[in-house]
Amino acid sequence: MNIYTAAFDGLVLKLVRVEADISNGLPSFMIVGLGDASIKEARERIRPALKNSGFIFPQTKKIINLSPADLKKQGSHFDLPVALAMLFASDQIKSGSMEDIFCAGELMLSGSLRKIAGALALTHFAQKSGFKSILLPYQNRKEAAIIRGVDVLAFNNLCEIAGYFEGGFKIKPYLRADSEISQDEIYKPEVDFSEIVGHNIPKRALEISAAAGHHILMVGPPGTGKTMLAKAYAGILPPLTRDQSMDVSMIYSVAANRHNFSLPIRTPRFRHIHHSTTAATLIGGNNPLTLGEATLAHLGVLFLDEIAEFSRHTLEILREPMQDGVLRLGRNVKTSVLPARFQLIAAMNPCPCGYFSDPVKKCTCSDFQIRQYYKKISGPILDRIDIIVEVPRLAGRVLSSSHQTGLSESSAEIRKRVIKARKSQTSRGVFNNDIKITQIKNICRLNKDTEEFAKQLAEKLNISPRSYLSVLKVARTIADLEQGETVEKRHIAEAIQYRKDFIYS
Repeated sequence: MNIYTAAFDGLVLKLVRVEADISNGLPSFMIVGLGDASIKEARERIRPALKNSGFIFPQTKKIINLSPADLKKQGSHFDLPVALAMLFASDQIKSGSMEDIFCAGELMLSGSLRKIAGALALTHFAQKSGFKSILLPYQNRKEAAIIRGVDVLAFNNLCEIAGYFEGGFKIKPYLRADSEISQDEIYKPEVDFSEIVGHNIPKRALEISAAAGHHILMVGPPGTGKTMLAKAYAGILPPLTRDQSMDVSMIYSVAANRHNFSLPIRTPRFRHIHHSTTAATLIGGNNPLTLGEATLAHLGVLFLDEIAEFSRHTLEILREPMQDGVLRLGRNVKTSVLPARFQLIAAMNPCPCGYFSDPVKKCTCSDFQIRQYYKKISGPILDRIDIIVEVPRLAGRVLSSSHQTGLSESSAEIRKRVIKARKSQTSRGVFNNDIKITQIKNICRLNKDTEEFAKQLAEKLNISPRSYLSVLKVARTIADLEQGETVEKRHIAEAIQYRKDFIYS
């Protein structure tokens, strides 16, 4: 009987065969094959688990091999395959109903099975590897049953598994009922756009950003609503497609300790990152490989609050995922590639004290302090941000009307326009945020007057070629929101407002 499971390397899974040998000799129990501490500790979990389940723990020489031996392995999900390998090798389970077994599960000292991380990813891997069934803890049944084409056999303890193989315990593959499908698809953000008074320009900028995945930076004094606007942003994003949902659900299945909602995930995730976050937490890494916030924000939103307070090193690491949607992490002699196609929303104060150009409070910063503050964000990072918008302090008369309703569109209304705009881009085969220079002429079609108008504005405002490219992409998105075929002068005029010089002067 062959026992199989899988080893995790970030989001990549590799097949592992678990072999057991029981022979005469002094009593010993060894697990070989580059297992981490959690696998070595499995010996102390398996011994009482077998005894408390009514099995005999052989008092002979026992060797468990995790093959291939040169592949590093980690995780408590190896407990169950190791225990089963021992039971078959010692003839305590004498018959089997499966030619090859794929299984994963953590054992408690009582012999019960405990929920594991990555059940969705393991089941998907088993299905792709040609296995017909997978054995898992009962608590993982709903998550694993998302995958079709492989029988999910869910058990509570070792006794049930032994009874299943010997024919005394009958079980049917678990099928997920429609009523058990995640309610995440009706997810509602903390804040609705209709609840935000004023800030029409920032809200318009966020709508444009959502319509094509443009990265956006909001600049304004403390307390003007930058964080509230960012939180409301999640409510105007379209739901994930089936394939996107599976990709994101896989990530959160592996990072089970980083979320508390059910799978599958239907809507983009919103990750709110504090400026004290380390580079390792943001992008992941370490050995064994862990997932960072950038990967957890895949196909969703990465919100960097007070971006100027992040370390420069941490921000520079985001260059590659902002441009290419992936993270390449070099570890020893290998490179791991993690998905990180997120949409960046950043917020910052206009100066260290926060009140530069504020009409109410006087700024106490020197020119030198302000210049140094802005230099914390490098040019390459700014070049990847298509939209920069000010979030000013609201006048008292605007705030006094906050008790009124119907002053602003709801998130649902804005989301309808965003979905239509994205459909237009899907039909062209590329999102506006990802348009390359070679595609600009065909996608951002300008007539002669509009092109001349755009060039004159760019020269007058001294906009760099890269910024000019951003203007064209944003203008194309504005046209898509209006369902327009071509980019008009008014689209250029609005888009260029979001590319004003960022550097303090």
